[in-house]
Amino acid sequence: MSTLPSDQDQGIGTLTSTAPLMEESVAEEASSSLLFGIQQADLLALGTFNRLIFINAEAGRIVGFRRVQVPGVLLGIDFRPANGQLYGITNERILYTIDPLTGQTLSSQALSVPFDGGTLSGFDFNPVADRLRLTGANDQNFRVNVDTGDVIVDGTLNYVDDQAGTNPFITASAYTNSLAGATSTQLFNIDFRLDQLVLQNPPNDGGLVSIGSLGFNFGVIGGFDILTEGTINRGFLISGSDLYRVNLSTGAATLVANLRGGPFLSLSFMPEPVSVSTADLEPLP
Repeated sequence: MSTLPSDQDQGIGTLTSTAPLMEESVAEEASSSLLFGIQQADLLALGTFNRLIFINAEAGRIVGFRRVQVPGVLLGIDFRPANGQLYGITNERILYTIDPLTGQTLSSQALSVPFDGGTLSGFDFNPVADRLRLTGANDQNFRVNVDTGDVIVDGTLNYVDDQAGTNPFITASAYTNSLAGATSTQLFNIDFRLDQLVLQNPPNDGGLVSIGSLGFNFGVIGGFDILTEGTINRGFLISGSDLYRVNLSTGAATLVANLRGGPFLSLSFMPEPVSVSTADLEPLP
């Protein structure tokens, strides 16, 4: 596995409550930001009601949203480095490829083994193996071929450091070096019960090593992703409606913005920033 760059935590980077999404708040935020034309978005969050929330991470604001037309409830989303497509999984245990601008699904694939993590789960692509990692607060640890739906059930999540014997509650996961052609990567998770960043090493064994406290009470559900720019990996968290940077060396989180309209269930940086306008998104109420 690679060693993280020493300056990984010096800039904005990426990023996987059950109350209903506050649609009026999201609409108000999106309406004000879209009012005067095309806006840039580089971060996608999954809200309740199967809404994809377009975010400008640097500005710390919502740009707009699009509802995904899919049966069931989406639990997690991530862009696949190998092809740049967006994937999502529902509570019906079906994987979908999704066009984020239209909300339409392009293909679907059932998992060969049921995943029961629900909203308390991590969803992220390993850029080296080109396999989807599913982790759950129920300690499930899956490796998935998204082209076939075939699942390899890996080692149960468990602490192998001084937290050994403590039951983990993993609710979000993200890999470093999230680029096509990556030759090394590391898998980080968020334990919402301990409010800390952990390293899963090796990922297939499920062994967890504590990195450090986030410094705040992470919600039961939330999102986490890691943005890779060259050799730099930068972490982002979303909990409730709050967007944070996270230092991957220490676990310490820094508040970036309150986006309102949460809670959000998952987080994924786009392969490239996109320009969106009111014409790209569903009409705002």
